[in-house]
Amino acid sequence: MAFRFRSEKHLPALLMICMIGIPNAVSAQNNPFDAAGPGFPQPSKPLSTGSSSPDSDDEQQDDPLVDQLRIKARYGGVKLAEAISSLARIGSWSDVNALLGQVNDTTIDAKQLAEMSKQIEPALGLRIDYHEAIDDKARSGLKKLRDAQRQIANSKPRLDAAIQDLDDPSVDKQIAAARTLLAGGNAAVKQLVQHAVLDNPPALRDAILRTMLRFGDEGPRALRQLAIYGKPSERLGALKSLVRINKNDALELLLSTVYWPAASDAEIAFASSTLRQANRPTPTAEESIEFLSRQLSSKVRYASQIDNDLATRTMWFVNQTRDGVDVQTARLLTAVNRDAVDIASLLRRFESLPSDVANDILSAELNYRIMLDLDWGDAEQIAEFRSTHASILGQTSLENALSAAIEMDSQPAVIGLLRMIGSEASPALQYRWLTSTSPEPSPLVRAAMSANTRVRYEAAAAIAGFGIKADYPGRSFVMQTLSEMAALDSLPTAILIETRPEVIVDQETILSKLGYSVRVASSVADAEEMVNMGGDLRLLVSKTQLPDQTPAELVDRVRRLSRGKYLPIVFYGTYDEAIDASRWEAPVIYRAKMPQSEASFYDMFDQLKRRSRLSALTPFDRQVYREKAKLPR
Repeated sequence: MAFRFRSEKHLPALLMICMIGIPNAVSAQNNPFDAAGPGFPQPSKPLSTGSSSPDSDDEQQDDPLVDQLRIKARYGGVKLAEAISSLARIGSWSDVNALLGQVNDTTIDAKQLAEMSKQIEPALGLRIDYHEAIDDKARSGLKKLRDAQRQIANSKPRLDAAIQDLDDPSVDKQIAAARTLLAGGNAAVKQLVQHAVLDNPPALRDAILRTMLRFGDEGPRALRQLAIYGKPSERLGALKSLVRINKNDALELLLSTVYWPAASDAEIAFASSTLRQANRPTPTAEESIEFLSRQLSSKVRYASQIDNDLATRTMWFVNQTRDGVDVQTARLLTAVNRDAVDIASLLRRFESLPSDVANDILSAELNYRIMLDLDWGDAEQIAEFRSTHASILGQTSLENALSAAIEMDSQPAVIGLLRMIGSEASPALQYRWLTSTSPEPSPLVRAAMSANTRVRYEAAAAIAGFGIKADYPGRSFVMQTLSEMAALDSLPTAILIETRPEVIVDQETILSKLGYSVRVASSVADAEEMVNMGGDLRLLVSKTQLPDQTPAELVDRVRRLSRGKYLPIVFYGTYDEAIDASRWEAPVIYRAKMPQSEASFYDMFDQLKRRSRLSALTPFDRQVYREKAKLPR
């Protein structure tokens, strides 16, 4: 349908408007690269060719979404947290930083902080925490949110109320209670344990135990601590709970309870009744001791295989009032050694023990103490240990225990026993420990000849403290160790076998940077003499082309020396003959190229650290041993 104007007088005006617009349009058509007309202005910035990464921090200050989130944040509370979460997702990091800073500076109710924290997922919170645009003030704000959420989740009244709802007739309440407890983590385990051992728990014991088992083995391990070290009523409740969970896993506790004079009548009755339910005669005390002794050996053996690294495990222990448990994160090596101590504690419940079992108990106990505190052994600590372990010490002797610990190569236990021996003031006992019924050196003197530097020095220091002038088997070896201690340098020692001057300079420089005092040997015979000199030996570095022996012979000769058993050996250069390094406890390493820097030894140091049970001597340790070597002797 044709368009008709109401009046022809409008036509000239319309034609004029069209003519004004034509030139620019025609120009744009004729030259597509020319500037666009006023209706299509040039963009002020280049157009983006792709979406920006949320972490790029390329923020559009006039982005409508960002503006809306800023407005939302002004409402505070949960909306503020939602805005922070959204801003972090789109990469507006300056806003995230500013808003978290406001959270840090503002006083907010703990419950509201906890609700706000829920809006920021853990993974997103971690991303925020580690982003370079987030400053310390904002990180404090994020931590404030997390701490509030943790505080509310771990609230004792909240957890106790949830435990009461575990057997509520309402399924919805049961589910809500379980969720609340699972969110409480180890704090919930602590409360579940405390309620499970009560005579009349607030909910059915089975409901409490079922919930506890959803945390894995944390609950049973916590219950075990109460069953061993708790008050009588808590011990009984913990024992009942462990039997309910798994009767076989509670066998050690049941056997030790039956024959424990200090157990309550209720504990003995329950343990005896439970054992009779197996339709077998209750094991005798001797059979129970044998069973527990095997368990102790198994725990000690397992602990010896654990690396001394950064692996961790939660470790439960009874509180000061012995009616509940607390928890801390400990190194795995510490935790598994404490497991051995727990079995030793069960064995201590028996009135009469064979001397070899008593030795194993002392070894496990002292091994754990020295690993926790290498300086353990002052007069007060030793007196306390003698008091709590009087019955065990009465069934063996320190000399026998030391001999057993040396045979087991339990170096921390040897250190503990040596310090107990060194604290003895009786001249008759001191002399007896230095002599032997045979012409062979006594265990104490043998310890002064140990391949382990710290053990050797502790034994010699104990003997020097006796001040005995009389002769005894092995006295010359003790004097050699004391002379070695008196000559200790402020630095540990490395031995280098090399004859080329330029290589000696390079390797001495590397070893010096590692903190070693270097002894240079030109042959295997020279190296043997240097090893025999002792000191704080840490490393032997050697070329493979030796003038008087092969590398295999060097390893064999060094390992046969009392000071060389644990000495790491590093060879550099070509060598065709293979050496079975697994024969030796300390590493033997071959490198085709000679060490170029300190980093060449890092792998070996890590290997040594993982297998060590005693830390290396510090400058202060060397100074202390130098002083002890000067005692009258």
